[in-house]
Amino acid sequence: MRSWYKILAKAADAKQAVVSIFDEIGFWGVTASAFIADLRAAADGAEEIVVEINSPGGSVFDAVAIYSALRAHPAAVTVKVMGIAASAASYVAMAGDKIVMPSNAFLMVHNPMTFAFGNADELQDAVDGLRNVEASMTATYVKRSKKSEDEVKAILAKDTYLSAAEALEFGFCDEVTDEFRATAAFEVDRLPENVRAVFKAADPVEPEPVDPPVDEPVTVASLIVQITAQATEAGFADHAAAWAVSCTSLDAVQAAIAVARDTTDLCALVGAPEKAKQFIAKSTPVADVRVALAAHLADKAPVIDNAPPAPGVANQAPGTKAVKTADIWAKHRQNQRST
Repeated sequence: MRSWYKILAKAADAKQAVVSIFDEIGFWGVTASAFIADLRAAADGAEEIVVEINSPGGSVFDAVAIYSALRAHPAAVTVKVMGIAASAASYVAMAGDKIVMPSNAFLMVHNPMTFAFGNADELQDAVDGLRNVEASMTATYVKRSKKSEDEVKAILAKDTYLSAAEALEFGFCDEVTDEFRATAAFEVDRLPENVRAVFKAADPVEPEPVDPPVDEPVTVASLIVQITAQATEAGFADHAAAWAVSCTSLDAVQAAIAVARDTTDLCALVGAPEKAKQFIAKSTPVADVRVALAAHLADKAPVIDNAPPAPGVANQAPGTKAVKTADIWAKHRQNQRST
């Protein structure tokens, strides 16, 4: 679950909590109720809450809840627009007792929007609910601004991007500071070009070359520890000691583990799981394991004599020696001579 905010409590003696909203509000399952719970925990006893905003907006209902929670808190609230406070984020910004914007920051305001599905009555309910939210939000913007209700409604009727200077004129911010370089954790492609420019470096600085990291040599002790850990994790702890002696690299032990897994699977398949340990201990290649297991299967197979019975001998048991008539007469003459 992705979070769109971060709340930090400063040192106890500073009596300040910092709230950062640097992504789209409420779209990934982190609800306003979770935000409010975190705010109460971090800002308990705080005398000032600093709200840093750089957000394209999001859920209007979450924004209304956040605005109400900030306004209800006894601490003084200072809002800093760190790039753009758009749509629902602009409404959260209105919770500030003081709103500060760098000269290259923006505020975007418009009437709330929603999606609806259903029959005519259900759609009408959605419209009525949206109108109620719109009226409440409009009243908040009017109260914060220096303009009339009609003037505020006019800019809310469409997506209106206000520069810091324009926001100051409207009364949507109290102070304009020096511009700064903004970055965004969200996609800015849907923003107007002049707003996107805020998030592009005006004078990109070539990064200083950094030497590639040098791999530190693996000591014998650390290699043995890693081999033991990997063998144990793979389920072959009994063979860790042998591999620690025979393997001189982590690649070698990974190869040994792969052979051990194949060997174990083959032995289990032919019904001889007890043979796997011996094969692995001897580092028997998988090809040789297959040959040995094939011989094992052959030894276990039942002997079936499908040869036809000798002429004149009916119902001869499979595997018994055929009886010959000549042998019977020879045995008879031998018995006569002996008597």
